[in-house]
Amino acid sequence: MRYSVLTSGSCGNAYAFFDGKTTILIDMGLTLTGLKRRLLDAKIPYESIKALFLTHLHPDHVKGAGVLFRNINVDIFLSQSMKEGGESILLKLGLKSDNYFTFSYGEKVIIDDFEITSFQTSHDCQGSVGYRIVNGSYSFFLMTDTGVVPERAIELAKCSNVLFVESNYDDVMLENGKYPYVLKRRVRGERGHLSNAQAHDFIIDSNLNDKTIYFIHVSQNNNSIEKLNEMVSTLPLNNRYIICERGKSYWE
Repeated sequence: MRYSVLTSGSCGNAYAFFDGKTTILIDMGLTLTGLKRRLLDAKIPYESIKALFLTHLHPDHVKGAGVLFRNINVDIFLSQSMKEGGESILLKLGLKSDNYFTFSYGEKVIIDDFEITSFQTSHDCQGSVGYRIVNGSYSFFLMTDTGVVPERAIELAKCSNVLFVESNYDDVMLENGKYPYVLKRRVRGERGHLSNAQAHDFIIDSNLNDKTIYFIHVSQNNNSIEKLNEMVSTLPLNNRYIICERGKSYWE
């Protein structure tokens, strides 16, 4: 199994999971050229992409979805609520209703040896979701772009080996930063993003042990590697932590 944070942050988001035969993508916030280059770096064949699952329909997560579909006819999956609230966005991407599949929250989707389960998140984009991905003995958890931690997320995180968890902003940096008040309120609201403190509490409250945890979707303006390192220093030492800098790729 190979997996990669292809890119993460407001500049774009995409994650890949490859079992030697099939690749599952979560989000496509890259150009096609950028996707191919980052997959090559991660030693994941572009031609192995079988399905693309979307967390929500903001541009930094979906801007390349239509191009990818037209290039390799990939199967695209999104929540039914996401489709209902975002049909105009999907059309702008060049995706018609017969170009994608919908699922209900919690429904399992099987793609070859992958089993993908969604859970509802809380973001200012209708139908947003996180995912748990299972393939044999490997289990992954991805939660990003949510203002609160859903109860279901705690259950799924506990039974996953590798976690990708949003840690978007530092409270003090956001408060003292240059964002206008309305945007600050959006970021820290219940339909915004998770802070470093919320990510920290999620790991503690979920009693997560012996996990590999990637911190993703780190803000360029309202967070820093130093602040994240401070937060990580207070977490259980038996986990492995990787802080994903904005726009950089990470793979294993």
